[in-house]
Amino acid sequence: MKVLVTGSSGFYGSHLIDALLQEKNVEIIGVDNLHRLKDFPIEPFNVVQDKSGLKERFSNLNMDFRDLTAEKIDAYNIDCIIHLASLVSIPESMNKPMEYFELNEIGTFKLCQELLKTKCKPFLIYASSPEVYGNPIYTPMDINHPCRPRSVYAATKLAAEKHCMVLNEWYDYPVAIIRNFNTYGENQSNTYRGYPAVVPEFITRAIKNEEIRIHGNGMQTRDLMYVKDAVGAYVKVMNERKKSHGQIFNIGTGIQTGILELANKIIKISGSSSNIRHEKERAADLEQLEADCSKTEKLLDWKPKYSINQGLEITISWFKKLLE
Repeated sequence: MKVLVTGSSGFYGSHLIDALLQEKNVEIIGVDNLHRLKDFPIEPFNVVQDKSGLKERFSNLNMDFRDLTAEKIDAYNIDCIIHLASLVSIPESMNKPMEYFELNEIGTFKLCQELLKTKCKPFLIYASSPEVYGNPIYTPMDINHPCRPRSVYAATKLAAEKHCMVLNEWYDYPVAIIRNFNTYGENQSNTYRGYPAVVPEFITRAIKNEEIRIHGNGMQTRDLMYVKDAVGAYVKVMNERKKSHGQIFNIGTGIQTGILELANKIIKISGSSSNIRHEKERAADLEQLEADCSKTEKLLDWKPKYSINQGLEITISWFKKLLE
């Protein structure tokens, strides 16, 4: 099987490639403009550390996914495309809305239109976000929860989902959508374009014994999933193409963790002396996130294996080595 991964040098991409290399008879073509490596210069783990010939099954095309054409995809005879490439910061999306619109939505639309022209017709797996749901009407949030995006980022992800599903609804093209709830782990940027995600930011500050800043009272919650659990779901979807065709899946733990609780966990696990400071809440921040993954569990037999404490211990240990 030949799998093309967009965003291959990113946080998700590096772990997904690592997971795909453990699969037998899978050849991986990464597509990434490597812009992220200027910000956070880490490469996929097995590609760097491999001593058993695995890396011979991985190659990276240094290009923007928006430049993929049907001819290029057919030239590699791709069986599956996992589309991870995306801008992912909620606050940045409010400051740079056109950049998010052009890459996340228009870029995905262009990719979809090229896929229609291919001869090999690769299975498309699109990485979406629970941000498409907006503030919850009920929790846990299943895939039928109304979508009421509150940020430009969320709106672009929902629109991109729709463009992907049009392929399926109109042309019966093989598509699956995965809504990843908040994911953390090794190789996640602690500087992302000036807008780092909460876990790597808290961990970095804790290791340096710096003040940890929380927007609002810290009672807002997130469903925090360790990245190796997350990429395992992508491999499941890829391997269960018939079951996944035309489906939308949630992946998460089904457990809410408060932001203040998260900060205290990180301080404790890292042995930090950091203090916590509360700042003004952000308008686009969601109050709660909790995934209902019952459909994913039933159809794909997927469940997360790592607890929040286990995942944080691994991640903190990795960041300590990085920051030495």
